[in-house]
Parts: sequence; structure tokens; C-alpha cells
Amino acid sequence: MEGISSTLSALQNITLNMTMDYNITNSSSSGAGPSALALRIGAVVMLISLLWGLFANALTMYAILTNRELKNITNMFIVSLCINDIMNLGISNLLVLVSYFMMTWSTGLIVCEMVTHFTVLLMGSSLWHTGLIAIHRLIVVCFNSFYKKISKRSYTIFVLTTARIVPLLFLIQPHLGNMVHYEPKLLRCIIRQGFGLYTMLVSIVLMIMPSLMLIICYIAIFIKVHQSSSAFRATRKREWLRREIQITKMFGFVFLVIILGYLPYGIVRSIDKKLLFSADCYVVISVLYAVANSCNPIIYGSMDRNIRRACFKALNIDKKCMGEEERLRKLSAVNVNGHGQKVEIPSDENTEAVPLNSNSPK
Repeated sequence: MEGISSTLSALQNITLNMTMDYNITNSSSSGAGPSALALRIGAVVMLISLLWGLFANALTMYAILTNRELKNITNMFIVSLCINDIMNLGISNLLVLVSYFMMTWSTGLIVCEMVTHFTVLLMGSSLWHTGLIAIHRLIVVCFNSFYKKISKRSYTIFVLTTARIVPLLFLIQPHLGNMVHYEPKLLRCIIRQGFGLYTMLVSIVLMIMPSLMLIICYIAIFIKVHQSSSAFRATRKREWLRREIQITKMFGFVFLVIILGYLPYGIVRSIDKKLLFSADCYVVISVLYAVANSCNPIIYGSMDRNIRRACFKALNIDKKCMGEEERLRKLSAVNVNGHGQKVEIPSDENTEAVPLNSNSPK
């Protein structure tokens, strides 16, 4: 009983100290927060991206899990990513959004610290998912013979475990519960300056490493497609060109999400360690970061033809949308081959079946 009482007393002291720290910091820095206009605009944009992200991730999951043809290893990774993104949007982004609408953090320092660590965990897991999905596609495309030999079950478990264990390691430390302080200029908690090494490792391991993996893998995939044999290009030029355009579009969008969504926040926080920049500047980069968190369904859902069609079917708009896609595809073929010239349009299924690492058909 004495041990339980001492534990409860210690928890009460920690809670009291955290609350006092929150109140003192909040009162001493009053008036240092963002402008009301910036918060209102940021809150509206974040709300739209939050609703879109929750809807699109749930729809992508439903489309994959209810369609037997979509149940492959890559799409299982995408389902895991969708689950992680829904948690990230529903916890971290939602509470930041509430603070923007309320123009203050109203849930106390304990929740504030929990959100900080959840952000590290879920953001890191999301980026590691994207990096490992890129590595998976690189293996399938460029090292297909190796991929055929490995155990798919063990490989899937390893990838899904790694994507969650690596960020989780940053929560296993003795200072957990006393690492953050409330910053009114940002309307949320940040890691204390005494944990500079921790902050640097989070940036390197959870942001820079998976981003580099993703960029390098997509560049390698693009090069592999571009260096396809001349015989393959001559016999199946349209399929090869369509696939190359698809990879280019996906890589371009991923690159934009990283450059415009994730990097600005990391760069500004690393440069402005004393928080001298305008508070409105932090609203802008926080909104960009929140929008980037909602973009994965576009990259891994709508930019994949099969998943996109399954989503259309789930919404009962497949006939209309597929008819429009077919019309645009035929129009594109006519523009490429000349007006009035009859061309053979390969089916989308055949186009998607063209392997990126294949040689000329025998």
C-alpha cells in the first residue's frame, strides 16, 4: 500500500509541476501567438485537409480490403499506411486544428506532451511506410528474381514491423513525461532545448532517411524504365511510354509533397531554434505539414488505376468515371497519332500488366 501511495503521490507531483509549467509559460508569453486571421485561415485549410484525409484513407482501405484482386503485398502496405494516417489525422492534426480554432491550447500540458510524442510516433511511421513501400517497388521492379525467392510472409511481417518499431524506439527513454514545454507562439508543445540530440535524431531517422529512401528508389525505378531494352520499346512502345509517364507523375507528386509539405517545417525549426520568426510563419508551415499528411491517398490511391477504379465502384460512380477516362484516353491517342488516324488502343488491364523490368516479349 505504501508503494502505491508513493507512486500516486509522485504522479500527482509530476502533474502539478507540468500544470504549473504550462500556466507560467502561457501567461508569461501572452500576446506572442499568431494573428487571429492567420489562425482562422489555417484552421479552415486544416479542417478541409483533415476531412479529406479521413475520408480518402477510409475509402482506400475499404476499396482494397473488399476487392480480392487488390489483395497483394503492396496494397497491404498501403492499408497499414492508411490506418497510421487515420490515427495521425484523428489525434495529432485534430488537436492542433482545435487549438487553431480556439486560438489557444485548452487541453492542458499532459495532453500537449502526449500529442507531441504521438506526432513523432505516427509521423515517423507514416514516412517509414512510404520509404519502405518505395523500396518494395524497387525490389519488385529491379530485383524481381530475388523477390521471387524470398518468403513473402516473412518479408511482409518484417516491413510492417520495421515501419512501426523504428519510430517507437524514440519513445523508449527515461525522460519521457518531462521532455516538452508549451510554446504559445506555436500554440502547442515542443521538445525542450536540453534534448537537442533527440530532436536531431528524430529529424534524421524519421524524416530525412525515409525521404531519401523514397526519392532514391523512385529515381532508380525511373532509370530502370528508361533503360528498357530497345526491342521492348519497339514492340510495346505505348505500354512502355504509359508506364514511364505513370512513374514520373507519381515521383513528381511525392517529391512535391516532401519539398512543400515536410521539409519547410523541419528547415524552419532547425534554423529558428530561438523562435524569432513570425508566429504566422509557423502557422503557414504547420498547415503545409497538415496538408501533406492528407496526400497519401492521392499518391497510393487515386494515382493507381486499379485502386482508383475500386474507389469509384465503392462510391457507385464507376461507370461515369471510367467512361470519362476511356474518352480521354482515346482522345490522347488520337492527338499523339494524328487526327483522323485509326489506332489500336491497348486495354488498361494489358497496360498495367506490362512489367517494368521485362525484356522483349518472346
